Amino acid sequence: MKVIKKVISISKIANNIRLKKNTIGFIPTMGALHEGHLFLIQKAREENDIVIVSIFVNPKQFTNAHDLEKYPHNIEKDRLLIESYVDYLFVPSEQEMYPSDFHTSITVGDHAHDLEGEFRSGHFEGMATVVHKFLTICVPTRAYFGLKDYQQFMVVSQMVEDLNINVKIIGVPTVREESGLAMSSRNVQLSDVDRKIAARVYKALLDTKNKIISGERNSHVVEKYCMDLLLQIPNSKIEYVAVRTLPLKRIPIIQSDIVLLVALSIGHVRLIDNIIVRNN
Repeated sequence: MKVIKKVISISKIANNIRLKKNTIGFIPTMGALHEGHLFLIQKAREENDIVIVSIFVNPKQFTNAHDLEKYPHNIEKDRLLIESYVDYLFVPSEQEMYPSDFHTSITVGDHAHDLEGEFRSGHFEGMATVVHKFLTICVPTRAYFGLKDYQQFMVVSQMVEDLNINVKIIGVPTVREESGLAMSSRNVQLSDVDRKIAARVYKALLDTKNKIISGERNSHVVEKYCMDLLLQIPNSKIEYVAVRTLPLKRIPIIQSDIVLLVALSIGHVRLIDNIIVRNN
């Protein structure tokens, strides 16, 4: 695995790969890598000739300066975790990605102003801007995103479609710890006690999924049922519980496949999770 720090260098490498008719699988990350990232990387490895991973803690998608400051960093540990699976690791500096004369950003639509967009104003604009830059720089054939960040996956997919970017966006199912807790870079910030408590989030999602499967079709009732379960989790503060169609539209009655999304803080750590329910 080669570590590249300059935009011009990784861009030349990627363009040469594509000129040779080889495919590129790309995974954008903010570091603090875990088994969930490895799952994305392994899928990219299976489906492409070359794999590129980026590590860049993007300041433009943080709405809280303290959250940015405490975001976990360990580049050397990350490098050792992925070096057997990745061809190129791209680790640009903030100055490299956003030079002093940088003035452009992506504007996202209404689908990004709900849920995460409501609680993290400006987050998706910052995320979409840096993802667009990475897709332009690394010219991947396929780019891989974990479905734990379901709204992010939808925003990126829409951006790629709207702006005619020649890349296939692949959504990869959430990887979970043995307890059911969705793997996240933020999990390392949980205390041992809170980590055990956090496993109850997925149990609430599963219980709510079973309620839908058992026949409940009223979205408001489903959301309240899940909310009541989450309210029983100690040391937590709930931000939202939402039933949406897979394109993230509100519906009063469940008549198709849906995704149930939740966001909450346990202690001082903000977590998101979701579960897809098929209307078979």
